[in-house]
Amino acid sequence: MSDPLPSARVPARAWLWAFGAALAVELLAVAFGWDGVRWVSKGALTLLLLGYLRSALAPGQTVARLFAAGLLFACAADLALLVEGTPAFLTGMGLFAVMQVLYIAAFVKLGAIHAFDSGRVVLISYFAFWAGLITALWTQLGPLAVPVAVYSLLLVAMAALAGVLGFWNTLKHPLGWGGLLFVVSDSILGLGVAGYDIPGAGLAVMSTYGIAQLLLTLGTARFLKRRPAH
Repeated sequence: MSDPLPSARVPARAWLWAFGAALAVELLAVAFGWDGVRWVSKGALTLLLLGYLRSALAPGQTVARLFAAGLLFACAADLALLVEGTPAFLTGMGLFAVMQVLYIAAFVKLGAIHAFDSGRVVLISYFAFWAGLITALWTQLGPLAVPVAVYSLLLVAMAALAGVLGFWNTLKHPLGWGGLLFVVSDSILGLGVAGYDIPGAGLAVMSTYGIAQLLLTLGTARFLKRRPAH
């Protein structure tokens, strides 16, 4: 697999500062209804994290390439979800599903499967949550029930792998918290799709999503800095 983007020379920390600024602008745009601004601020989020990843890590690492490709699909999904209507929603969800598959592949490469023996509680907890939420929302989701169920299954699989890698190393590891916040973000979004009116849902979704992507990126980079390139 070729690198999604060439190596950058901007310092890694500068990419993180830029991400923080873009997330702040995005949250302001959500709060004040600046829809035009969101095409820039929302689209920039994962691209800036991609810049950080390329600056922070040595080239030639398969895990980094998989995760970087996932960030690109996330950017496309973020922009697709700015368009109104069911076709755009399904397109965005499909692009996010590809992102989840790429993240899953990256975490498997990091050794998540081998860590399941000591982290079964994480796996069981996530899949029990998925089964309960999908069962509760199935009727309200209507024709979107099946695609939402499939996507959310990939989501909790990603989060479970991130949790096994992160929480079983240390509760302070960002990878586990990133997966958890991603589930929180998409659960709030799913409740809205099912017709539940949650005050401040837009801000809640974007803040948890942005922080989730940041923590997943930082967590992946932390693992890779301890490993030789291959």
